[in-house]
Amino acid sequence: MSDSEGNFDVIILGTGLVESIAAAALSKAGVKVAHLDNNQYYGGDEASLTLDELARWADSRSAPSENSEKLSSYLVAQRAKFTSVSRSPLVPDHPRHYSISLAPSLILSVGPLISSLVASGVSRYGGYRLLERVGIYSSNGGLQNVPGSKEDVFKSSLSLLEKRRLMRFLIFASGDFESSKEFQGQEQTPFHDFLQSKFSLTQEIVDAIVYALAFCSSIADVTLHALIRLRGYLRSAGRYGASPFLVGHYGGLGEIAQGFCRVSAVNGGVYILDRNIEEIATPTSASGDKFVANLDDLPEPLTADILVAAHDQLPLSLHPLPARDTHISLIARCIAVIDKPIPFPPLLSSDEGLSEDEVESASVTPGSEDAGGQSSESTTRPESPAEAQLVDTSIIIFPPCSVNGGSSTNAAQAFTTGAGTLSAPQGKYVVYLSIPIADGEDPEASIDPYLKTVSSLAEVSEPLFKLIYVQRVPFSHSTTSNIDRPPIFEPPALPPQLAEISDFASSAAESLFFRVIDHLRARNPQAWTTESSGGSGGDVFAELKVPMWPPMEGPEEGGD
Repeated sequence: MSDSEGNFDVIILGTGLVESIAAAALSKAGVKVAHLDNNQYYGGDEASLTLDELARWADSRSAPSENSEKLSSYLVAQRAKFTSVSRSPLVPDHPRHYSISLAPSLILSVGPLISSLVASGVSRYGGYRLLERVGIYSSNGGLQNVPGSKEDVFKSSLSLLEKRRLMRFLIFASGDFESSKEFQGQEQTPFHDFLQSKFSLTQEIVDAIVYALAFCSSIADVTLHALIRLRGYLRSAGRYGASPFLVGHYGGLGEIAQGFCRVSAVNGGVYILDRNIEEIATPTSASGDKFVANLDDLPEPLTADILVAAHDQLPLSLHPLPARDTHISLIARCIAVIDKPIPFPPLLSSDEGLSEDEVESASVTPGSEDAGGQSSESTTRPESPAEAQLVDTSIIIFPPCSVNGGSSTNAAQAFTTGAGTLSAPQGKYVVYLSIPIADGEDPEASIDPYLKTVSSLAEVSEPLFKLIYVQRVPFSHSTTSNIDRPPIFEPPALPPQLAEISDFASSAAESLFFRVIDHLRARNPQAWTTESSGGSGGDVFAELKVPMWPPMEGPEEGGD
């Protein structure tokens, strides 16, 4: 490992969450890292932006300009990824008081990202709060709370029979369902059909489970994947509170990515932002079998053994990377700012619902159910108090066919954050709307019915600001490379789902970390061995064990 200026072990292009986690882990392992980004900010496609930065982001990705031939390869790639971009012409006052995420997300209380945050010490650099409420909307019932735990079920206004059936399913879903008789042969069955046939749940409860607990996006989502997700969510509830999900402050993932970059910098990582990469030459004997990167206004090139590159950040001269799945998902997205909260129905107090003993002891005997599957003695629901409850963080799920003019096959999600997450000024709220669409669908027409419904719920006539665009998400599973090419690693595209993106990124970063370590070890074995006692056999060299996150020593790294 050379200490020469400009000579690195790894050059990483892009400061997205995957790249930033990997940079922190590699730097802590003693790898010399140069971390570059075309943008002025950290986070890449997961960045947290102020409102004026978001407006500039949208403008730079709008219809090609007259000087499109002068666009950087990065911006060309961005315009291919983010299409049909349109925004309000005026930006509200105090735009820098907002922290708006390009990748809105929930963080599972038990999962890979939480483990990385704690093990790396990045958890000390940011703040988090529990997701307060999940609701589901229907055209006839309006906005209703979704019970996601035993306590919620007991407090809900469901009938006794509905509570009993729902409890039976939740116990099934949180356990080792793979060996159960209900699950056998049902792996690829649409989850919606599975719930109705195996647990005799009502349509209302099925919709709540499929779209608001398992976060399915389509009526076609299959049982296996939905149950695996749901089990993780159910097992995470209770670690920090009733909700299994945390919401990050200052926009979430962008702030977290910046925290990992800080760890990398503290451990020797070199950061260069807002510089266009003119060229990256692949390894040759003349370059010492190293990549050579030339940047604008940087007199000396950077060299490295390995290149890690987000696809958009890679110069065109190195495209294409190894073939990847060509399937593309299209997500219509809207970011809206409103000046009133969305009122939720009140949660029942424990004495208004049924106790656990009452639910467990309830019996369902033949003949006690009417044709609709409801017990004639248990259809009465307790009256709820009239006062609505105002919350700072919430998700509203719109199942298929729930809104006039909305999709009949896909579910829409509205994720709202307010001043409590330090993402908006007091009294203002950021709403992230998203729904999968088909190629050729008008994103504004797809979003509009849901945006009008959210505005109606909040009793606002129009959002103060809105941005609508389509995100093209390529399907991929893991970091890619090819042994027939120089060691270039491309992190996978992150999934667009709110509850999956953060843990997927952490797992992908872990895979990337060990792949890079393996290549460095193969290139220079002596640097990755240590002398150890060989007993009667004399001294031998043992392979260094490189954990992704070595135990932290002393006070907070980089602390004041």
